[in-house]
Amino acid sequence: MELLLGAALALTGGLVCVTAGDRTRLLVAAFLAVPQVFAGPLGALSLPLSQCWVVLAALCWLLERKGVPLGDPVVRAVLALAVVQVAAVVWSPEPLVGVLEAARLASFAFLYLHVVRVEREDPRGVRGSLQVVLAWALVAAALVWVFRLSPGLETAFLRSPLAVAVAGPDAMTAFWGEGANNVMDPAKAGGFFINANVASMFLGVATFAFLALGVDGHRRRYLLGALVTWSATFATGSKTAAALALLLPVGVRAVHVLGRPSARWFLPQAAVVVAGGAWLLPRLLERYVPGYADASSESLASRAPIWDAALRMFQDHLLLGLGHGGWARTMELYAHLGVDALPPHNLLIAAWASTGLAGVLVLVLLAGTVLHRLLAVVVRRAGSPLARTAGFALGAWAWVLVHGMGDNTAVYGEAKSMVLLALLLGVVTVRQGATPAAPAAVAAADVTARKPALGAACPA
Repeated sequence: MELLLGAALALTGGLVCVTAGDRTRLLVAAFLAVPQVFAGPLGALSLPLSQCWVVLAALCWLLERKGVPLGDPVVRAVLALAVVQVAAVVWSPEPLVGVLEAARLASFAFLYLHVVRVEREDPRGVRGSLQVVLAWALVAAALVWVFRLSPGLETAFLRSPLAVAVAGPDAMTAFWGEGANNVMDPAKAGGFFINANVASMFLGVATFAFLALGVDGHRRRYLLGALVTWSATFATGSKTAAALALLLPVGVRAVHVLGRPSARWFLPQAAVVVAGGAWLLPRLLERYVPGYADASSESLASRAPIWDAALRMFQDHLLLGLGHGGWARTMELYAHLGVDALPPHNLLIAAWASTGLAGVLVLVLLAGTVLHRLLAVVVRRAGSPLARTAGFALGAWAWVLVHGMGDNTAVYGEAKSMVLLALLLGVVTVRQGATPAAPAAVAAADVTARKPALGAACPA
């Protein structure tokens, strides 16, 4: 029965995808991005509907011969990381893990390309897709607040079939087994997520996406949305999010100001603000997030043995790492030292463990490419709406990368944040003209540039 249902669902999705336009495909991807509804248990290949839809849309893209612009540095870096992930399968204890991660990276590259194409054809399509994802973000923020104020409701949600559909059958089976996650702590809440730290990261990215939408109009409405998701990052109970939620908005504002030609006049004031912030931030956190210092110290202390073990592994397996699935097996050797077989909780260590030194180098290249593109737009188009949009996109990416230094996330964050990052980066790419376009696409862009659009640049 499940097989027949899956076949019918695949056939229906395929027909819709083939007959739909690029804008509609992106809207569907945006609608499915946050709930991550799982159609049913598929064993080790348990995939959400959103991932299945992206694969279908990518197949349609290839069948329609739209091409892959390998001249784009972001595309090249993402695909290079995917190739490294596949190569590491050769020496991995769990090859399927590497294949799935490579598929996620390829999905991110495709989403980025899809956003670029839709933005060139009709910027309203990208804006609508972003609004759909952010509507889900508001639902997620509301759930986080409800669950934080009433942990019993969160427990009831986690025991319901809805949690299985949203988080996946494999994840929930592990959750109630030996893989219990931190949302079981009454001082934490995750909403759609079973990990409060990852929930806070998604809400942080959504906050900057709301601010980017506000650049183009209806500023008060989107500022209110940003305030809701921003406040919910504190409600998750994540200590990293509490610091980033205070620091990154200030940092983005500083980038906006210092990117202007007259920035030298602001440097003394910036130095004073940085010094004052360094003194004030710990006191604010301790006052408004009680026990923050003790909880942070405890969290770092729990990660220190893991990172110490990683250093020993690094010395023994420098070039190839441990392969996909090799981390957990190797960590069992350190059980006598009291080190739990937890994930690395560090983006770079995780990349090295799975793919070796090559994976770390390509990951750094990808992160640097994205940050350079966004910073360049802020500086070159200083003072324009596009510069503000790029600054907010920079804040979203910085949140993911900084958060990844202490948590178990990927370079694109995780599946729910992936589409938001692709949307923001794609819009900035088109508006600043980073990717060469075909003549027809340039003509379409000239027409749509006169329409109100997210982050539309001021006339030169």
